[in-house]
Amino acid sequence: MGTKSSKKNSVLNKMHDHFLHIAPQYRQLRTTDLGPILFITNKLQDLPKVHAADIGCGAGRYSLKFVQHLGEKCHLFCLDNNREMLRYLREHFAKNSITNFTPIRSDSHKIPLQTDSLDCVMSFNAIHHFSLPDFLRESSRVLKNNGKLFVYTRLREQNAKTIWGMHFPSFNKKEDRLYELDELKSAFEKDPNLNIDSVKFFEHYRVYPLEKLVEQVKNHHYSTFKFYKKQEFKEALHKFVQNILNHYDDLDKITWKDQNTLLVVENKQ
Repeated sequence: MGTKSSKKNSVLNKMHDHFLHIAPQYRQLRTTDLGPILFITNKLQDLPKVHAADIGCGAGRYSLKFVQHLGEKCHLFCLDNNREMLRYLREHFAKNSITNFTPIRSDSHKIPLQTDSLDCVMSFNAIHHFSLPDFLRESSRVLKNNGKLFVYTRLREQNAKTIWGMHFPSFNKKEDRLYELDELKSAFEKDPNLNIDSVKFFEHYRVYPLEKLVEQVKNHHYSTFKFYKKQEFKEALHKFVQNILNHYDDLDKITWKDQNTLLVVENKQ
């Protein structure tokens, strides 16, 4: 039991250090998908006011798009346990003249907001970093009756179809934190207040030059890369480049489709 707990703490510490280091360049390294934002804001459009929270917001890539689309009728609480991510979030919001937000340094398992206070809780590509049962319990608590929880994530089977899953050695094996859809559904079913309303799948067409992909790897744009030992990582990157050379003719236009899943959940108290 102690060994398992120590391993979990080691992973958490490694991830915290990773995101501290990557915060200054996180926006440039990661892609922000507009599709789920348009879907979510459309679902909330008829509400006269929207009080929402983005849990695990990082540097605020999705938070910013959300507020921009809903405008002044929205107030967004941006929660992350990484101070550097929140610092860059504040700077980016200020550059875009957005003031209707509150950054809060917090873990996902203890949301420091009032019970029954939110119309919407969201999480974008972050739940694999959370304790899922604790996050769902807290989301249910802070949501109003009929409030909505939106969970945007990549499933394990979807991860296998990314450029990394297909061509970067051991990427799927290293990334064991992601869920499959039936696992997520089972977790929601254990909470008596949360009911899955719908599940929507997104496909995103990607086009990148090899140079950009190598840059992303070297900058650990996915936290999965932190699970490689130094020499193992070096060898895997070399093999990744060889795999790309063997599978693609135009190295300036390497194409693939990323897939993601959005769960739309209603809170019924």
